[in-house]
Amino acid sequence: PSAALQLPLADRPEHYANDPLWNTITHELAPQLKAFLKQSLPEYMVPAVFVFLEALPVTPNGKIDRKALPEPQEAALPASEYIAPRDPTEEVLATIWAEVLGRQRVGIHDNFFDLGGHSLRATQVVSRVREAFDGRIELPVRALFEAPTVAGLAARLTEAERGEDTPPPIRPVPREGPPALSFAQERLWFLDQLEPGNPFYNVPIALSLKGPLDIVALERSLGEIVRRHEVLRTTFPAVDGRPVQVVADRWDMLLPVAELTGLDRSSGPFFVVNQPATKG
Repeated sequence: PSAALQLPLADRPEHYANDPLWNTITHELAPQLKAFLKQSLPEYMVPAVFVFLEALPVTPNGKIDRKALPEPQEAALPASEYIAPRDPTEEVLATIWAEVLGRQRVGIHDNFFDLGGHSLRATQVVSRVREAFDGRIELPVRALFEAPTVAGLAARLTEAERGEDTPPPIRPVPREGPPALSFAQERLWFLDQLEPGNPFYNVPIALSLKGPLDIVALERSLGEIVRRHEVLRTTFPAVDGRPVQVVADRWDMLLPVAELTGLDRSSGPFFVVNQPATKG
């Protein structure tokens, strides 16, 4: 996040004289504001950049015109003296940070949150770190808040690799026959048998998207979600009178394109005996 500030006229030295130290004053004011806000706000709510303006742009209605506010430049982001990565782990982390933060380079002592990081970007970093190390290390998001530099986080990763407390990676195991239903699944299956085709437990949802839509990309994204989560590829046929779970190796998510005016798909039933509990 960033913040645009307007200094009152009386607080601007150039109102009284041409002060060559004006840029120095505003440069020193930004870290003071950040330190003050950190006393009462969580890290992710503290602006990473402060942009000082002579006047805030306003709309004809007198409201702040956010679209007219200048974009903070990368040079405005605070950074410590650049120190290059010293080992492969720091190189991987610095590359990930630069990609997530949109920076050309990140030094090992640069603070993640001072460079524009926040909780959502921290989640992206943790996910990419997990992929970069082939899932060998489970890194909680909290670790990035506790060690917000490349050097600090690299030390955490090294300790995790050497330690015995690191949980083993989750790997798929072979199944001996179809698994039984959970109590919740069995209850819903039983209710469905009492009144087949009843859409009472359907959960309809409508999403409104603005702008051009890449249908192919959307279909691939939905297909990837279905591939990732077995429950979306699961059907519940009966074997010897009892329901079981059958997980399909793959289930192609076909996205129909239709004019929806007057069309009510949410009222249609699911047939979980031979169809997964998803609809396009």
